[in-house]
Amino acid sequence: MSSLINNLKGQHVKLVIQIALLLGATFLFAFSILQTNWIGTPVISFTLIVLITTNIIRISEKSNRDFAQFLSNVSHNDFSTSTATSSQGAGSRSFIEAQKILLGKYRKLKRDRSAQNRYLHAVVEHLDTALICFDSEGKIEFANEATSKLLNKRYISSVNIIGKLNKELGNTLRTIRAGDHVVLKTVLGNELQSLILTATEFILLEKKYKLVSLQNIKNALDEREIESWQKLIKVLTHEIMNSMTPIVSLSHYVKKVVSDKTLLAELADDESEQHLDLQHSIEAISSRSEGLMEFVNSYRSFSNLPQPNFASVKIEPLFQRIESLLKEIVESSGITFVTQIEPRNMTLTADVKLLEQVLINLISNAIDSLEDSEDPKIQLLCSKSRSGKILIQVKDNGCGISKDVMENIFTPFFTTKEKGSGIGLSLSRQLARLNKGTLTVSSLEDVGSQFTLSF
Repeated sequence: MSSLINNLKGQHVKLVIQIALLLGATFLFAFSILQTNWIGTPVISFTLIVLITTNIIRISEKSNRDFAQFLSNVSHNDFSTSTATSSQGAGSRSFIEAQKILLGKYRKLKRDRSAQNRYLHAVVEHLDTALICFDSEGKIEFANEATSKLLNKRYISSVNIIGKLNKELGNTLRTIRAGDHVVLKTVLGNELQSLILTATEFILLEKKYKLVSLQNIKNALDEREIESWQKLIKVLTHEIMNSMTPIVSLSHYVKKVVSDKTLLAELADDESEQHLDLQHSIEAISSRSEGLMEFVNSYRSFSNLPQPNFASVKIEPLFQRIESLLKEIVESSGITFVTQIEPRNMTLTADVKLLEQVLINLISNAIDSLEDSEDPKIQLLCSKSRSGKILIQVKDNGCGISKDVMENIFTPFFTTKEKGSGIGLSLSRQLARLNKGTLTVSSLEDVGSQFTLSF
């Protein structure tokens, strides 16, 4: 690099000398015309002017041509050769050295970029998640190996080809927007698949692209479904056994009393101990049978949910109605009830009746959790997240939920209340899903709970 700088300095000095000679020859030519009578002096000086000027022009044009050729090579990614030869003097040699340094750096950058691209390509190819990147016209820039396996097709050039393989998937790829998470159940390769599609959009070299990931969640859903069924069966078995055990026991007792002639004779006396025991047993059987029927009716109401009637719902009047409905019980319990909406004109698309039912269930649970709390407080909040989702939150500073209970609170018929049916929260989550929303919870024991509806 230092030799290159020295050569450039030498070139600069030579150029200055030639310009000085040109000025001197010009002065000599002018002086000879005005002051001398000898014709040779002006001829010689004029010849020097022409030669020096021609040399300067030649060097300048040569430098411009070499530089233009160099830029052309760079624009065509040709880093293999320089534009001048070593036999063309010190100026060309300096330019050659400059080109060699720049070309060396360009070659290194190209190698680094190529190595990085190969690395990223290897990473993308080995991902289990299918990735598809395509432009605004549907032309696929790349699709990894997982995509080929999922679609059972090796080469995919456009979204239209995917649409021919699977119409639902093709339409979803075209319509999905950045930040969306779409769950799609469809048949691929004669097998029902459950896919979750996530999209992002970006601009590269003034061209818009969409990157979509397709994750097969069928196995995870199957495991979750089995786990949910196991929990439900466990709860159902527990509830049914709690009712059936005393019914069976008492039925055996009644059968024994009725079949015993000695005891049967005593039953005629309304004041006898046997008569009273039999009457209490029959009442207990009737009571537990009615309880079991109520349990079955609860299951029926849980499994037969209404179809939602979607409409635009203004949040502020919705909160006002809920506050009015619960005002008496909130005030009698000494609870501070706070509502907050940001922005105040927030609206969402939902079934207003189902949404009211969910919020009333959540607030009722919050009221129960505040039974022994000092300075009890419930907050009903509505806001918009950074991703654009509408969030409705019910917060309390009650007893909170233990970790053991947390994983089961949305399981149907699971309850920690003595008189609870165990369908409130599970029903609320189902109603939230019918409204195309989700219901989640976060809680700390002795601190409070927060239930969040996301739309």
